[in-house]
Amino acid sequence: MPEPQDPLRSLFQQAADAGQDRAVAAPVAEIAARGRRARRRRVAALVTVACLVCAGGGATAAALLSRPPAPVGPAGPPPGRPAPDRLPAPEATASASSPPPTPTATISDIPTDSASTTDGASRGTATEPPP
Repeated sequence: MPEPQDPLRSLFQQAADAGQDRAVAAPVAEIAARGRRARRRRVAALVTVACLVCAGGGATAAALLSRPPAPVGPAGPPPGRPAPDRLPAPEATASASSPPPTPTATISDIPTDSASTTDGASRGTATEPPP
């Protein structure tokens, strides 16, 4: 069954045919120029963003480093702890009043492996003790 003749459809068909006849592809040089412009814009945007990031980081660092240091309080015990002059005095004991022990051996008195043993028979190994 044939479709009825629609005046609007025929007008759209004529407009499409006229547009198709006039349509031509853009020259290659123009397409390449558009691509170069788009690339320049992208590179310029990236450079701008990089400069802003560097400038922002530098400004932040300068602001943080230019601040004067926080004031330091006087030396003393931390708050909430009694001062050393208010603490009870330690009791003297016999061990505290005796002088510290003195070492009996010095480094020069300690024998080395080469001076104390001449053969490996007198030395023990990692798995068996010395004889």
